Formats: sequence, C-alpha cells, structure tokens
Amino acid sequence: MTAEFKGTLGHRVFRAGITVAIAHALFKLASLFQIMVLSRLIPAALYESVYAIAFEGCIFTLFLIGEEVIGPAFLPVFMREKKDHGAGHAWAFANVILTIQALIVLLTVAALVAFPDAIVRLMTAWSPENAPRQYGLTIRALRWLAPAIFGLSMASTTYVLLNGYKRFFLAAFGDAVWRLCVMLCVGIGMGIFGFGIRSLFAGLLAGSALKLLTHLVGLFRELRHVRWSLDIHHPAVRQMAMLALPLLAGILFARFRDVFNNVYILSYLKTEGLIQANSIGRKLFQTIGFLIPYAFSIGMFPYLCEMSPDEQRERAGRLVTDVSRLLLSIFIPLSLVIGVMAYPLCGFLFGGGEFGPEAVRRTAWSTACYTLVLPAFSLEYLLMQAFFAQRRMIAISVTGMVFVLVSIGISAWGILFLGLQGMAALGVVAGGYVVSRTMKSLTLIILLKRHTIAFPLRETAVFLARTIAVGILTAIAVGIAIRLAPHVGSNPSASFNLLIQLILAAPVAGITFLMASHWFRLREPFDMLHSATQWVRNRMKNRSQQPVNTGGT
Repeated sequence: MTAEFKGTLGHRVFRAGITVAIAHALFKLASLFQIMVLSRLIPAALYESVYAIAFEGCIFTLFLIGEEVIGPAFLPVFMREKKDHGAGHAWAFANVILTIQALIVLLTVAALVAFPDAIVRLMTAWSPENAPRQYGLTIRALRWLAPAIFGLSMASTTYVLLNGYKRFFLAAFGDAVWRLCVMLCVGIGMGIFGFGIRSLFAGLLAGSALKLLTHLVGLFRELRHVRWSLDIHHPAVRQMAMLALPLLAGILFARFRDVFNNVYILSYLKTEGLIQANSIGRKLFQTIGFLIPYAFSIGMFPYLCEMSPDEQRERAGRLVTDVSRLLLSIFIPLSLVIGVMAYPLCGFLFGGGEFGPEAVRRTAWSTACYTLVLPAFSLEYLLMQAFFAQRRMIAISVTGMVFVLVSIGISAWGILFLGLQGMAALGVVAGGYVVSRTMKSLTLIILLKRHTIAFPLRETAVFLARTIAVGILTAIAVGIAIRLAPHVGSNPSASFNLLIQLILAAPVAGITFLMASHWFRLREPFDMLHSATQWVRNRMKNRSQQPVNTGGT
C-alpha cells in the first residue's frame, strides 16, 4: 500500500467512507428486511405490478435520473462557488437548481397521475386484453405512488448539499429512514392489521417525505439561505448545464436498459414470477455494493473536487488505485463465495409464505449470476468519481451508452431471438448485465490512465492473479462446507437447515480467505483490517478523553 493512502488524505477519505458505510448499512439492511417482508406477504403478481414495475421500474427510475445527474454535476460547481465566492453566492446558485428541480418534479407527478395507462403500455408488454389484472394493478399503483417522486427527488439534492459540507452520516441516514418507514408500514399494516396493499402505498409515500425531512434537519443552519429563484442567467447554472447535459444522455440510456431488461423483456414472456425473481436477485449485490464501494466513492468525491489538475494526475491516481485494490481484494473472492451460497441465502432470507420453493430457486439463480458483477460494480463508482472531478462528462457518458447497448443486445438476443424461457431467460438478462458492466469498468480504467497515473500494468496483473486464486480457494472451501452441513429433519430445504449451512459456511469462508491471502501474499485485506481497527481505536480514545459534564457551575 502506498504512502498516499496511509497519509492524511487517505485517512480522511477512509474515515468519511466508514461514516457513510455505517449509515448505508442501516439503509441497505432496512432495504433487505423490507424485501423479506414483501416477498412473504405479497403474492408474486402483486409484487411485480406494484413494487417491481410501478415503484422500482417507474418511480424509482425517474428519481435515479435526477439523482445521477445532480450529484456529479451540482457538487463540483457548488463547492467551487463556495470556495471562490462564499456561501451566499453558492446558495444563490443552489436556489436556482432547487427551484427548477421542484417545478420539473411537480410536472412529472402530474403526468403520472394523468396518463398512467400510456406509461404502463410503454414500459411493459401488458394490455387490458392480455394481462388485465396486472395492467389494472400497475395503473392504480402509479397514481397512488406518483407523489413519492417529490420527496425522493428533492432529497437527492439535499443529499449532495450535506456531502458538500462533509456531513456524510445524515446524508446517507435519510435513505435508511425511508426504507425503515416502508418496512414498518408493510409489516404492521399488512402482517398485523391486514390493511392490504394500501400499507405499502402509505409506507412509500411517508418514507419519501421523511427522507427529505431528515436531510433538512442536517441542513438546519443553512436553511436561512434557501429562496425561490429562477435566475437562470447565473454563471454557475450554465457551468452545471455544461456538465449535466452530456451526463444526462448516458443516464437516460442506463435507465432505459434497466426498464428494458428488468421489466419489458421479462413481461414479454408472460411468466408470473420472473420479474419478481430478477428484482429480488439484484438486491443482494446492490446491498453489498452500496455498503463499501459506494460509501468510499461518496467520501472521496469532495476531496477529489478540491484537488488541482496536477494533483488529480498524481495524487488522485494513486489514491484511486489503492482504494480500488482494497475493494477488489474483498469483492472478487466475495462474488465467488456468494455465488456458491446463493441458494441457502435466498431460501433463508426470502423463503416462506407467498415465496415458495420455485421462487427460491429462481431467485437464487438470479442472485448467483448478478453477484459476479460485484468486482466491476465496486470499481465503477470510484472511477466515475475521478472522471466527475476532472469534469470529463462526455467520455464517461459515451462509454456508458455503448455498454448499455451491449446489455440490451444480449437480453434481446437471448429472449427475443433464441426464445429462452424461465431460468435461462433470467440468466441471460443477468449475464448481459455482468458482461456489460465489467467491460465498462475496464474501458474506464484505460481512459483514466490517459490523464492520470493509475493502475500500473504489471503490478495490477500480479495483484489480480493473486486475488482470483484466493477467491477460487475460498469458494471451493465454502462449497464443501455447504455440502457437508448436517440436515435436521426430513426437509433439507427447511429454514433451520439453511441457517445451519450459512452458520457453517461463514467462518469457513473467513478463515480460508485470510489463510489464502497470507499464502498468496495478498496484503490489501490486512491493510484494510488494520486501518479499520485503528479508526475504531481512535474513536474510542477520543471519546474516553472527552470531559465529563458533572452539571456543576
């Protein structure tokens, strides 16, 4: 590990990443518990229409379009304005963006309420003739859930503002609040009082509002700057537009891929449960990916934005390389291990109630396929932050669009032309996603090396060979442990037996991983463990040295 990562900047980024990771752990664990509740209480047809299509496919996709534009385009401009001209000037710019965003979101909500039938026909292969029940449920859900976009979308800007002030925990904690709200509403409303699907509607709407409220609490000192403003001639607005427009094209392509792969192409097959299996199959790798890679990228971005062009070439290159190697040393082995453990994991987490054995098998297969994207997924966040900090929006947008088309092409080729069904259809959709994201990350590394001193070829090749060897040994050991796990009772797929497999496999994975890392001289896991231990010790030391308030005068 280089001195750059062990230096002051590296430790600051590491501390920021840990802070964000703690909050995101609450968010993603709440998300996972939410899906566990939904899978058991809601039939597959209802889950697909209301949650997978109306919310994830439409509402959340629209929210992501705004979030993925605002984050990288807004924050560099806002921080530069604050640094060069002061907080008042920066907030004058922020007020214009907030006002324009609010107007666009309100128009979007109105369009969803007024024309849900057109949106359902656009997103799916359903119609009142070939799928009347699913079609009607999705239209109803869109009308009810449309207002949730306002809270979610406005919170994407307040999230960025909190990160600009380096208040990382509250920014990420807002996501945990809305997920917990959904889980509580569904668990109590449906599981205890039997209120039905209205509990899910209430949870999503209330959660979106609470997410925004949490961020406003974090920005309480800055709210005095907030004003309605349409001063589109502000110089910073034009600067942001120049960054956002090329980025928007790539994001629209990516969201089109998600809707096509996760909704339309699977609804074309008209097989109940495929959309649900694909939706839940993505959750595990997304949960893991957000806990560490996304957290580190968020913590790193403000520091990258503050670097000069010369510093970005050398210091940023070394920093991105070091953090990338830390993440790959964990996520290459982890992706292989989770692939082996996919069936007991999905059976234990989601099996039961409305989620039967066939649903578990489909979801486990989808999970195993999607999890292979974890190494590329972990790198992509960091690489994109480096491009955003350098304002190289066109390069990253064009790269993203090319590999979006690759993913769509693989899905269409497998399902529309080869006629794949069932598990094979799930595999080709997930496999196309993995291939395209991996190729994208490799391309970004090549492009980054043209402007940044990063990823030396020989050292990187040796590192990857060692990491893959560690991953293969660990996965083999976990597979043997699962096969040898004792079964209790006559049903080998019962939850208790699955829990025994997981309990046995987890320590085998950890011990084998550490031993193999030592054998193959893979130092990154131990460096990360040392840094995390040092961070915890420093936190405990600082807390113990704080003076105790005895209440005296």
